[in-house]
Amino acid sequence: MQVLKLTDKIEGASLNSTSILDLRFHNITNLPDNIGDFSKLVELSLLSNQLITIPDSIGNLTNLNSLSLSANQLTTLPASIGNLANLRWLYLGSNQLTTIPNTLGNLSNLTSLSLRDNYLTILPDTIGGLLNLKCLYLDRNQLVSLPDSIGNLVELTDLNLSNNLLTSLPNNLGNLANLTRLNLNNNYLTTLPDSLSNLTSLQELQINNNDIANLSILQKLPNLKIVKFQGVNLPQRYWHDVSEWQPQWLLNEYNSQLRRILIDRIGYLQIYNQFGALFQDTWRQYTLLKTRKFQSFDREPMMLLKMICPSTAHVHILRVPPDMKSAEEAIVWVNHGIHPDTFAVQT
Repeated sequence: MQVLKLTDKIEGASLNSTSILDLRFHNITNLPDNIGDFSKLVELSLLSNQLITIPDSIGNLTNLNSLSLSANQLTTLPASIGNLANLRWLYLGSNQLTTIPNTLGNLSNLTSLSLRDNYLTILPDTIGGLLNLKCLYLDRNQLVSLPDSIGNLVELTDLNLSNNLLTSLPNNLGNLANLTRLNLNNNYLTTLPDSLSNLTSLQELQINNNDIANLSILQKLPNLKIVKFQGVNLPQRYWHDVSEWQPQWLLNEYNSQLRRILIDRIGYLQIYNQFGALFQDTWRQYTLLKTRKFQSFDREPMMLLKMICPSTAHVHILRVPPDMKSAEEAIVWVNHGIHPDTFAVQT
């Protein structure tokens, strides 16, 4: 929409009576400064336009309850946005924001805040002032840490931190006693803070694509029902330190995805040492084996190739397709179709 037509539309509304102004999908590039004159406005939607900036006059809309600025090209927000004391819903997703103003923390009546799909690396400490916030969506940013003040958001029920660059979580995350859903997918976390045990209302936790090894703290969460781990809903019997997972659990696990995770985490060498295997064939330092106890629940036998490193004498175990007939054939498959003698010639 051209600025002139936009101005006509705004001027066509009554300053004294208009409570809802819907300007979605109008290809707006500039917002007239007189938008701040709509003192009775309670809902303003500018979803999916081409806005780069927002005029300071937006802060005059002190009766506003809902403001949607998602799917624009905003790189900054005016500090005056902190004047919207009655705002309850604020949607800022899918923009190009790298920072948010400290004044955002003044919005003490805010219940839902979406900042997803931006370029935020940090959050201001003042975010802890959003004392009535229930839903906070920070997914798909570049956050490397969280301020300690996030522990002040004690009314939060839904927190999405997925697809960021987090390596740790603040210990006072455990203050969020009303939290029911926590999404931590696709970060760089290796541990969960001890304070997580205080999240007694938590019902769903997503930790896919992190490198968290110790899950035992989850046993202290009485209402936890869903734990998404490595693409599956992980049953409670697995809520231990991953190093304590046992090969014999494979014998009673009929979920193929969970068996895959078990095998990946335990390793074929430990499985071989636990169960042993039937000798099938040998060729040089390679031995083809078939596990003895897996046919009862697997659709096909598990074939393993045992390799002994000539220089270190270390034993390595790899899984190979079940149709392998010889150790020589199996090592060719491991080498993506290249025979070991070919490597020797090239060397």
